Parts: sequence; structure tokens; C-alpha cells
Amino acid sequence: MKKNKIFISILLCLCLYACTKKADKIERGGYDLIYKTGYYASEINEDTNALYVIYSYKGVGDNTEWGGEDDDIIPNKYATDNDLQGRYLDTFRDENGNPLGYNLKTTELDKFNVDIYDIKTGEKLKTIDVKSIFDNDDNIKPDRPYKAMALEYDGKPYIMVWSEKTSKDIENGYEDKLKSVFINIEDETYFEDWVIDVADRYKKGEKVAVVNKRDIFNEILLKQNSLYSYITVSSFSNWEGFMDVYIYDIGRIPKDNKKLYELFPRLRENLDKLIAKGERAKVSFMLPDSISDRELADMFFENVEDVSFDGVIVDGRHSLDGLPHKINNFDDFKKYIEPEDMERSRYKPIPDNR
Repeated sequence: MKKNKIFISILLCLCLYACTKKADKIERGGYDLIYKTGYYASEINEDTNALYVIYSYKGVGDNTEWGGEDDDIIPNKYATDNDLQGRYLDTFRDENGNPLGYNLKTTELDKFNVDIYDIKTGEKLKTIDVKSIFDNDDNIKPDRPYKAMALEYDGKPYIMVWSEKTSKDIENGYEDKLKSVFINIEDETYFEDWVIDVADRYKKGEKVAVVNKRDIFNEILLKQNSLYSYITVSSFSNWEGFMDVYIYDIGRIPKDNKKLYELFPRLRENLDKLIAKGERAKVSFMLPDSISDRELADMFFENVEDVSFDGVIVDGRHSLDGLPHKINNFDDFKKYIEPEDMERSRYKPIPDNR
């Protein structure tokens, strides 16, 4: 009897072990898809030619990205706020570790919501359930989307999400072309198309030869003043009539700057609330692309005189003649830096007719 009990116990253990092994899932290749932006506040000036959007880092994990690029914004109407969770699988084995006989590449979405905010009022207008759009249409599938990108198409506001190419697309030689689903923000109708074909249909930005503001500020002046890490300046935006300034440390934004706070009366209050809570945030400014370098410096530094030209050099890599040159003022940058051909813009702002 005792031997029978021992035998039964051993048999039970073996069964439990087998069940446990069967339940264990083989970890498949791939990576997580996580993107969360965290819209906080926004404002547009009276002339509707300048705006900012604040994206807070609060509650966002270490392995996520933060918003605030100009493809999260549609001037002069909307700011978008992405919340994406999912995974991309790239494997030749099934969940139990058995060979599939082919390489499986799939995107699985747990959620993909895009909140739409009114830039002028800060009001949340709606949530677009991107996952639901893919789930309810057998003809489209997501393909490693890391965010929904804002754009203008045919005078209307859209978001664009990468989609999967079919086997027929690949057979036709389109394996390297980017395909996307374009969703109208206002009525949520959508279509799928090749990104390059859509780009060819809207007006391409004019190319002009200019001295790049990023070279002036980030590559030379601010870098040599040890101010490089908290601000990024660009000459143009994706949006017609604008240029971009990104601030990564809100504590460094001037606390008493007449030009900045006359342009954006609610900005100081929004910043103070975040700072009082100890929250980090990124501020994306979209300003008129006609703004001068001196005006930018006056706007974003507590005392522009603190930005010293002592020892500031344009190196041979950036200069017209390949030789280094001493810089004494903002005008000298135009004298010595070689202009480059840059595209002014790709999209037209969406008018706010209220």
C-alpha cells in the first residue's frame, strides 16, 4: 500500500511537471511598442502666427518617448496626444517554440488612442481609437507604428499611421516603400496609400538657401556657451510660415521676459504650475520663420548679454571658405557660415475660423 502511494505521488508530480512545461511560453523575438506623449497645455497668440504646446513627462515610464515635435501639432487648430501599447513580433517559432517554417512578422496592439486637443482653448475635443480602426477593417493591418503623425492633406487635418504591406505589394517590388493609413481628424474617415505618393500630391515646400539656425545656435553659439542641452532651434518647420524651438528644461525659460510673455500671456502660469509640482516637461514653440536670430536670443535667454561671443568660432566645417572665423555678433554668422538649401515647409496650417 505504501509503495502504491509513493508511485501515485511520483506519477502526480510528473503530470504536474509536464503540465507546467506545456504552459510555459517560449519568448519570441521582437520588441515592445510603447509611446505616450502627455499633453499638458497649449496657447496661440492673437495674430495666430505663433504657438506653443507643453508635453509633461509625469507618469511616463523610462522606456517611452515624449511628444512635442511639430508632427504632433496641426497649427492653428490641434495638438495630438498619443497613447500606444503593443508589440512587434519577428520570429520563426510559435509560442511553444516549435518551428513555423517561415519568418513571422506581426504587430499586436493592446491600445492605440490619439487624443485631439484644441490648441487655443486646451480643451480635449475627442479620442480617435486607432486600434479599433485596424481591428474593424480586414484590409488594413498596423506595421510597427511608433506614433500617429499629424499632417495636412488636401486642406484637411490628418494623422498618419504606418500600415503593413501585402504579399502582392512585395511581389510588385514595393517592399522598401512606406505604406500608411491616413485618418481624417475631424470625421475619422480614412484611406490607405503609399506615403511617397501622398507626398507627391500635395504642394512641396520651396527650397531656399539659408544659414541654418540650428548651426548658429546649437552647433556653435550655445554649444560654446555650455547651453546646448536644454534648447534646440531649427530654421523651418514642417508647417508653412513657422520655425521650431524645443525647450527641454522648463526651469531655464526666462521668468521675466516681456517679449515672451506678451506673446503668450498664459505661458508663465502654466510653467509655474509644473515647476511647483516638480514635474519635468518639454515645450514646443512654433514661431514665425521670419524671426531674427537676435529676436530669438532676446526671447529665450534671461539676459541676452549673458550669451557671450568671447571665444566663439565658426569652424572650417561650417564656414564658407573652410577656414575658422571669430564671431563677434549675430551678423557675423551670416558672413562666415555657408548657406544650405533647405525646404521651407510641407504642410499648410489649418485655419481656425472661429
